[in-house]
Amino acid sequence: MKFLCMFLLAALLKEAGAAGCYAGTDHPMCSASTCAGYCTADNGCSCNDDVTLCVPTTQCTTAPALCCPEGFHWDPSSSCCSDKVVSPTDVVHCSPLCSSDEVCVYKSGVATCVCDNSTYRNKTIADLAPSVTCDSSVMIVSVSKCLLDALGYDYSSFQLNDKSDSCNVTYSDVINNKRVHSIEVLARTGSCGNVVSSDSSKVNYTNTLHIGNKNSPFVTKNPINYNFTCSYNLTMQTSLNFSANAVSSSVNITADGVGSVPVTMAAYKDQGYTIPIQDTDTVIVGSDLYLGLFTQFVDGEKFALRVEQCFASPINDPNYVNKVPLVTGGCPANQGVYTEVNVNGAGLEARIKISSFTFQDQTKLFIFCDVRLCDKTGTCTGCNVGRAAGADTSQVGISLSLEGDNSYSSSGSHRAVSWAVLAASLLGPLCTKLF
Repeated sequence: MKFLCMFLLAALLKEAGAAGCYAGTDHPMCSASTCAGYCTADNGCSCNDDVTLCVPTTQCTTAPALCCPEGFHWDPSSSCCSDKVVSPTDVVHCSPLCSSDEVCVYKSGVATCVCDNSTYRNKTIADLAPSVTCDSSVMIVSVSKCLLDALGYDYSSFQLNDKSDSCNVTYSDVINNKRVHSIEVLARTGSCGNVVSSDSSKVNYTNTLHIGNKNSPFVTKNPINYNFTCSYNLTMQTSLNFSANAVSSSVNITADGVGSVPVTMAAYKDQGYTIPIQDTDTVIVGSDLYLGLFTQFVDGEKFALRVEQCFASPINDPNYVNKVPLVTGGCPANQGVYTEVNVNGAGLEARIKISSFTFQDQTKLFIFCDVRLCDKTGTCTGCNVGRAAGADTSQVGISLSLEGDNSYSSSGSHRAVSWAVLAASLLGPLCTKLF
């Protein structure tokens, strides 16, 4: 609100043609009709409408340019913010302050930061060293804006392998007190032309930054093609990003103090949760199936992801009357289908292992889980069989294609059983008779 008043006041004074000057204790500025306020030595000018226009004297001592409203520049001769240019030779102070490879000059009557040409004199393309930042889900490439300009390249021409507008996410930034131009791309398979590779422990995303020459009738240099790579440890999440067609689904879940955050469930082939099942895969009945659920957008020190219940259905209907319980109250339901709850409520991941099965005459299996964010000040682990899905839970579901003997009935007791359980039940009486 302080800066809002400063901006409005500066605009009104300029429109009225008045020579505005504000030094923090400047009575004429404070008594202007747009403010009608008062001054104090410590807080500068305060407006009567409770919107404070102030220039803290402690800050102005070290960085006066930061105190000036938009449209004003610091005038050291009068020790105040001024909207009038007295002479082109005056010392100019830009707000915000310029980076170390820029200088502040008057440009179209405005104090503006421009590249300091002397900084990059005699530099060559060999001095161009783009920086690459590998965030959890985004890759960012940054290049010195002023060095590109000195070498005759156009930083506004940044493009990735996919040259569509949606992939041209660029912006100006300051890194290590140098002005840079940056472009970012999601660390995902198929995003903006990413080339993806992996080994047993990492997944690698590679793209190319294309930089063109400045517009000129003469071509004196080749465009720049800079390959950059970000490598990520294979985890439940990164391996999912690596797979373009993984069996997965997401739902938004809410909790006090965090708002709405996405929770993802996916199916994996391995106990390391690094090989997602693809939507073109067929799961063999009786094979181990690993369900992974995770979120990353909350404080893991305060919250944990807890799965309250999971169940399976032969149709895409979580209310199907013959659905089979897999997890109840955060623990294995033990109702005909072998289930292990390996991790639940301890962190921002949940890991559940089941023995895959089908319903009679069905080749599709739908699995639904009710999840919630649990405040760690309470109890997030263990079994709570009496707790059903409530208002604080959200449901996420996936579907799988199964292959095998589709002979397991969903009638009678309404339980589907895995091949191991079924075999044990058939062999038990026979062994008793034989021995």
